[in-house]
Amino acid sequence: MQIGIRAFEDSLNLQQKKQPLIHCISNPVFSEILEESVVNYNGKTIISNFVKKYVEITSKANALIITFDELNEDKVVAIEKSIRIARRSGIPVILDILGVDASFFSKEIALRFINRYNINMIIGKTQEFKSLALKKEKLEKDILLNYKIEEDAKFRYNLRKFSKIYRTKLLVKSNKYFLTDGFSEFYIDRYIYELDRKDKCEVVLSGLISVGIASASNTEESFRGILVAIIAMAVSEKIAKQKSMNCGKDIDLLKYLLNEIKDINLDELPQINYLFIR
Repeated sequence: MQIGIRAFEDSLNLQQKKQPLIHCISNPVFSEILEESVVNYNGKTIISNFVKKYVEITSKANALIITFDELNEDKVVAIEKSIRIARRSGIPVILDILGVDASFFSKEIALRFINRYNINMIIGKTQEFKSLALKKEKLEKDILLNYKIEEDAKFRYNLRKFSKIYRTKLLVKSNKYFLTDGFSEFYIDRYIYELDRKDKCEVVLSGLISVGIASASNTEESFRGILVAIIAMAVSEKIAKQKSMNCGKDIDLLKYLLNEIKDINLDELPQINYLFIR
């Protein structure tokens, strides 16, 4: 399956017209990167480091994105209030579970949010979903390097089951980008792998997806917005990696990536492999 340039352009035009406001709840470093990602992808951000303002800010936003770093009890309570406001107002909620496998506390909070609320989208790496959905330990580094999600039928089955139970879409950042809504499976080529980059780059795609979802007015537009965001990321990764290949500084890779997202090139769209499973 391929998304044509026309559909790609339609989705980007929709974002440019709406310029959705995204409430980002993260740490200061990731908040800055999320802000650049969203702004470079036709959106706007609203951010506060004061937990008491979370609810007020969420009520003004078109989408809420949450990362699972630097959690504490006060922040968790404030986030949960924001999610409730978002659910009552029909504001989509995106969870980036980066680092959720690092502590029992983070994993329990993530499962609490997912159990209690209809979360629109969950984004994470292979080992984070292994920990969350299968409750397994981290993959060893050498296994992760050679891991291919398309060859792990049991894991994909459990991901689809998880997606159906909690009525949420899952995006796994593995050797490929793997997207499922519980029935369909999409595979999009990656050009910057987990072991090639630092965590600073990991939240960029979450920013793009939040804009895609927030710009949509129906289910079809929302799913297309997610796919287009992943494709935009893949295209930008490919060009950014080429430009930074001779430069050993991580900050240059991030800079190139954000620049390519801002000036997205539609000439070479990656292949999307699609599988429908009932």
